[in-house]
Amino acid sequence: MTHSLGIMPVIKADAYGHGMSQVAECLTGCGCKYFGVSNASEGLNLRAMGFKQKILLFESTSVSEAREIIKYQLTPTVCALEMAHALDHAAHEAGLQIPVHIKIDTGMGRLGVNEDLALGFVETLREECPNLILEGIYTHFPVADTDRDFTLSQMRRFRDIVYSLENQFITFSYVHAGNSMGLGDYKSDLFNLARPGIMLYGVYPLEDLKKKVHLKPVMSVKTRIIFVQTIAKGRGVSYGHTFKAKEDITVAILPIGYSNGYLRSLSNKAFVLVAGVRCPVVGRVTMDQIIVDITAATLSGRMPKIGDEAVIMGTQKGESISVEEVAHWADTISYEILCSLGSRQPRVYHS
Repeated sequence: MTHSLGIMPVIKADAYGHGMSQVAECLTGCGCKYFGVSNASEGLNLRAMGFKQKILLFESTSVSEAREIIKYQLTPTVCALEMAHALDHAAHEAGLQIPVHIKIDTGMGRLGVNEDLALGFVETLREECPNLILEGIYTHFPVADTDRDFTLSQMRRFRDIVYSLENQFITFSYVHAGNSMGLGDYKSDLFNLARPGIMLYGVYPLEDLKKKVHLKPVMSVKTRIIFVQTIAKGRGVSYGHTFKAKEDITVAILPIGYSNGYLRSLSNKAFVLVAGVRCPVVGRVTMDQIIVDITAATLSGRMPKIGDEAVIMGTQKGESISVEEVAHWADTISYEILCSLGSRQPRVYHS
């Protein structure tokens, strides 16, 4: 029923910690014509950077932002009549018609028009908001990685809504729902716009997708050793002495902590790479530093020293630590790790 209109990369949250400006510039070079961001502030930042692409705002914006949305040619998500009327009024004042996308809630329970009210809502927009172009309609999959049956049910119910609207001669240029998990594991000829998020940055939303898609991580996180010392058997390290040496060990101090996005929940659980050897983080993660047991690296004969590189996430001498592993150690998800670590470190980009 629809033909493919391409990809709308999701670059919200500073491109998942990768740097919105740099990622947008790279994607522009690849021919990208549409970006997805969270809110008007992110859209305005892209405009200030000089990007001319279409920009969809996933969040339902406030009435006070209507004029700026129109002035800077952003495409808002509409799921409340109050906002639709504000946009319509501002567009009328500007002598314009503006494109909007309608979000239908088929199971996320967050933003969106309840699916039972969708037909009436869209009909009301068409009748009461002549300055709004109904450009797109979309939904979101909350359990695509855990409940295939529910996700397929969402797709069927959303399809029925789109077909019912078409029967009333209401059609959309863009019909979309395919986030990274949806793109990787769910196919439908209903959708004509893909919106990859985490996948765009080389990270799998689900381990099983490694059998279907090959991705290469974009981000690595590195630091350097600032101090090395011996900890005698029986001595504790860091706040609370949650770790005590069972034998004499050698430790390295690395200048990264929870102020840099290295989560405190990684205390006594995580590993980093030193001289190509996995070395455990010992004691509590502090605001600016972590303590790493590098005894195994010293026993390998590589003798780490001040100034040597340590890899928090990435590859060193054939050994790797993935964002998925870091997330597992922290009892969280890859998204949080990328956003936390990526947004708080100095960045170096390589082509």
